[in-house]
Amino acid sequence: MRNKLLSIIAIAGCFVASAQETCVINGRIEDTQLADGKKVKNVYLTHTDEFGRTMTVATAKVKRGNYTIKYKLAEGEPALQYTITGFGDKQGVELFVEPGEIVVSTPAAVQPEQSIVSGTPTNDTYAEYKAIVCAGHVEVARQIMELEALHGKGWLESAAGKAEVKRIKAKEAIKTKAESIRFLIDHNASPMTPWVIERSLFTKLTAGYAEQMTKTIAVSLHEHPYYRSLYNTMLASTLKAGTIAPDVTLPLLNGDTKHLADYSGKYVILNFWDDAAKASEMFAELQQVYELTQEQREQYLIISMSLESDIAAWEKAVKELGVECEGWLHACDGAGVDSPAAKRYGVENTPKIILIEPEGHVVSLDMEVDELVMRIEQILSGDLYYFDQEK
Repeated sequence: MRNKLLSIIAIAGCFVASAQETCVINGRIEDTQLADGKKVKNVYLTHTDEFGRTMTVATAKVKRGNYTIKYKLAEGEPALQYTITGFGDKQGVELFVEPGEIVVSTPAAVQPEQSIVSGTPTNDTYAEYKAIVCAGHVEVARQIMELEALHGKGWLESAAGKAEVKRIKAKEAIKTKAESIRFLIDHNASPMTPWVIERSLFTKLTAGYAEQMTKTIAVSLHEHPYYRSLYNTMLASTLKAGTIAPDVTLPLLNGDTKHLADYSGKYVILNFWDDAAKASEMFAELQQVYELTQEQREQYLIISMSLESDIAAWEKAVKELGVECEGWLHACDGAGVDSPAAKRYGVENTPKIILIEPEGHVVSLDMEVDELVMRIEQILSGDLYYFDQEK
């Protein structure tokens, strides 16, 4: 009897563990009619990766306004932002996929952004944040309505009326921003916090303020993709010779995915290119650098990042250029000129060569190959000239 009871407990434990790895989304659309008169028949759970590629990971039929999406998370998968689409040309419902049950209430299919999402920690926290922003807009509308009732609609169009409306909007914007920042600081261990800071606040903050906001994020989130993205965006915003090089994702020619940070401890020659014909001269010159460093090959690495949007074309170009060598990596994320790596390093024209020293600081953001050869020769001789630059 005791063994039987233990078996039942073990089986129940397995079901609990399984449930913890699944995200169940129960949705309700009160009015399923779209702007074109059609009704929502299916909804789709989609996710956009760091390279801007949107993938549908689950689908559900809408029956009498109700739908259920079940998505099994990969082991160790963190809470990430997804979107429920299927509302015609409307953006969709934003939510964070994580273990547990999420409830989505959509008043009308023509306004999916008005949906209320709740049920799991990150979504509940994000709902609170959005309520603060919404309250600011509501307060502005309330005060303007009071002015109209007091002075009349015509007065709002006068110079005095416009000035007063402008004052109200500015005052409430400052209050809302301050309340939002305080909320994010108080919820610094939520995965939605670095995501919101980078997406909604970063460009509105000074470089110093953005750095301070980044530092407020809880240490427990430092391995989360959204913290890493925010941190590297912060580094990129003040990038110059002597600063820490932002990390970037490197989808390699052999199918592996690495990060620039994986190669700390080496001198990294990071170069960007987008056209094989234009880049052939650069690659021929980089061969000189490659040969120059062979006696200390374990200390040097060349990474050639292509801005080609066609992966097959990139693979073919690398083979034709004949630059597949040990200690020379080739990467391409397929995002073309919108490559996150190119954006972080401010690449506007190619080819572009960047030198990074073993401790992760940028030595130069735009070197000609002749200068690169000279600098590598200096370093090989023991002249670490860039230390003065970092100071």
